[in-house]
Amino acid sequence: MLTLKYTGEKTGYEVSFKNVNSHVVQITGYFPIKQKGFLLYRDGVDEPLGDYTCYTTVYREVEQGAQFSDDGSVYTTPLPTVTFSAGYGGSVEGELIQTAEMYEDLNVPEQTPEEGYEFIGWHPEIPAEGEISSNISFQAVFSREKTLEEIKAEKIAEMELKKQEAMRAGINVTLSNGSIEHFSLDDKETKLLMGLQANVAAGEEKIPWHVSDETVHCKYYSNADMKSIITAALAYATHHETYIRDLQIYINSMENKETVEEAIYGMVIPEGYRSEVLQDIYKIQEVG
Repeated sequence: MLTLKYTGEKTGYEVSFKNVNSHVVQITGYFPIKQKGFLLYRDGVDEPLGDYTCYTTVYREVEQGAQFSDDGSVYTTPLPTVTFSAGYGGSVEGELIQTAEMYEDLNVPEQTPEEGYEFIGWHPEIPAEGEISSNISFQAVFSREKTLEEIKAEKIAEMELKKQEAMRAGINVTLSNGSIEHFSLDDKETKLLMGLQANVAAGEEKIPWHVSDETVHCKYYSNADMKSIITAALAYATHHETYIRDLQIYINSMENKETVEEAIYGMVIPEGYRSEVLQDIYKIQEVG
């Protein structure tokens, strides 16, 4: 053990000592931390082992001690390190290792996909702002670029789902007594209604059916009301089936990905891609 005596004081304290670098030393033990400089003595030796009277600045406190500097420097927490890299399918260019306190201070490297790939984002996503609390790494993620035909197939599948949603949304039908009831028209319901055409044709006056609200019991409908329900349902189904067929043909004719991606269910199909049936449906809608 060594004995520490602050400059101008006689009291000694048992401590341990080590050099941290050319301007910083570390003292540990049970002693008061003062900014006065000090001498170190070895047990039983009157002459000081070392003169550290110029180490008057507390560089930083450590467990059971402190570090002192002779040039006035103090410890500062280093800024977090942010590392950027590229995943498979591309590269990044720029400053790949940066230190910063805030995300808005980062210079995000430029991303360059390889042929047939596209950049889809950073993992994890880079915040637009806020404090960087610790070292962190971001990787540019690239994905194989979809072909025009793949995008068309995905869009057509999406449109088919939209058609099914429209069918499930159903229709309102005004009955002979003036009341309005709502009927869902998914594939199952539509097929069942088509089957009930035989009951209507046979002149039956009590035909069982149900509204879309599943909390309401089934009931009998008159022949006239059932005919109205079936007629409205089949017209609605024909409309959407005709529309989706022409929409698929129109989408398949598109020549660039952007146009395909902008397609939505319900968009007006250009005249050159309309079937005769859809053309008549549009005319009826204009009249209505």
